[in-house]
Parts: sequence; structure tokens; C-alpha cells
Amino acid sequence: MIARSPPRFAAEAPWALRFALLPLPLLILAAVFHRYQLIELTPLFVVIALAWVMAAVALFLAARAFRTIWWEGSRGLKPAVAAAVLAVVVLALPAAILVEMVLLPRISDVSTDGTDPPLFTAAPDEVVMRPVPGDAEKAEQASAYPDIVPRHYPLSPERVFQSIDQLVAARSWGVTDRRAPDTDNEVGWIEATAATPGFSLPVDVVIRIVEDDRGTLVDMRSASRIGAHDLGDNARRIRGFFTDLDAALQGVTETTDTSGPDAESGADLPPLPTPPPVNLR
Repeated sequence: MIARSPPRFAAEAPWALRFALLPLPLLILAAVFHRYQLIELTPLFVVIALAWVMAAVALFLAARAFRTIWWEGSRGLKPAVAAAVLAVVVLALPAAILVEMVLLPRISDVSTDGTDPPLFTAAPDEVVMRPVPGDAEKAEQASAYPDIVPRHYPLSPERVFQSIDQLVAARSWGVTDRRAPDTDNEVGWIEATAATPGFSLPVDVVIRIVEDDRGTLVDMRSASRIGAHDLGDNARRIRGFFTDLDAALQGVTETTDTSGPDAESGADLPPLPTPPPVNLR
């Protein structure tokens, strides 16, 4: 009887697993370190790029291991599968980024009012001095984010400002400038610094509160400091904030005009259908 030697181990499989085990911890550490300002942006991007390269190498080696296992009957299927799964998880982020870069407009400054956006005063110069979006950018934003429009509430500016102030605090945004509307100041605002999810890239936010003859008009602007494409982050931030503001003011009946139909019920809080006022800030 002829003894048969056991199948050899696919040499690529353990190397694929070694490369696949490193990117995920690297990305997590980079995100944590940057959130607590322990590393600057340049090292952060270097670590992210390195993690993606290692994940790509792991996926390539796993594919080579699968080929060897299939054609030669070699062992090593489990580490090859584990490496492929880990690599795909890490590479899902750049894949999602590529998809959003194709599907979403190349803008990094989104406002509910593209013609007369709330102004930044405490943000860095490159954000403060940004020109007003042109017609092409306005059309792109309107097409991609038709729900990003001003909001109108049948309530006094003071009441709306109070809820906005609470929501900003709940999000842990760093307030850089604020003024409450009152009898002397018909326009109020809150300017703050937010951050993107995950890697905590800086974002500037300003919310404008203006009294009109039917209640209060609220505009919001969110602008990324880094990159020319925000991947939809600013629109999601504005959308989420207004969703929470609607919920906070739902059912509130205090109004500036007790004779109108809006005074009887605070149930409807639709976007304002008319153009916003001239920028007073």
C-alpha cells in the first residue's frame, strides 16, 4: 500500500490573514487618536491609506490562496476565508466613498438658502471667505437634496432659539458664536464646530433664526473644512438637525400671532414655501 502525503498548506493563506488582521485595529486607533486630538490630519490620512493598502494586499493574497486550494487541494481554507472577510470589511469604506462620489454632487458647503446663506464669522478664513454658490452648484444641491430648505415654525424666535440651543448642546458641538433673538435683536444665530462621524473631521455649522409676521424662520448651513466633496455629510447633518427640531417643537402652541390658524395647533411644521429674508448677518 502506497502512503499518500497530506496536502500541503497554501502558503498565501497565513500571509493573507496576517495582512488582514492589521487594518481594522489601525483604523480604530487612528479614529480614536484623532477624536482626542492626539494626531494631526496628515498622519491620520497616512494611516488610513496604509490600512486600505494592507487590506487590498490581504484580499489579493486570499484570492491566490483560494486558487491554490481549488487547483491543488491544499489546506488553509479557514485563514483564507477569514482574511477575505476582514479585507472586504475594511475596503467597504473606500468602496462606499467611491459610490457616493459618483452619485452625489461635488460640493462641501450646503445651506437651506443658497442665495442668501447664513454667514460664518468665527470659522477659519477659508470657510468665512467662501463665495456664494453659483447657479450650477445651486441646481446640483436642489436636485440631490430637495428637502434641504428653510423651516418655518409658528412660534416666537425666543422659543425656537431655546430648542435649537438645547439640540446643539446635546450634539456636543463647540459653540463659537451665538446671539439670542429678542426685542432688540430681530436676528439670532448660533455658530458652532461639529465633526464628521468616524474620523472626526472638522465641520462648521451656523443656524440663523429670524422673526417674521407668521412666526420664526430657521436657516442652517453646514460646511466641511477639508475636501471638495462632502459625500453627503452636510446634507445629512442638516436633515437630522431639522428632524430633531421638528420633534422638539411638535405640539407647542405658543405663537407670536394668536389670531391665525397656526395658533390653534402646533402639529404641522412644514418647510417654508416662500423665499427667506435678506441676510442680516
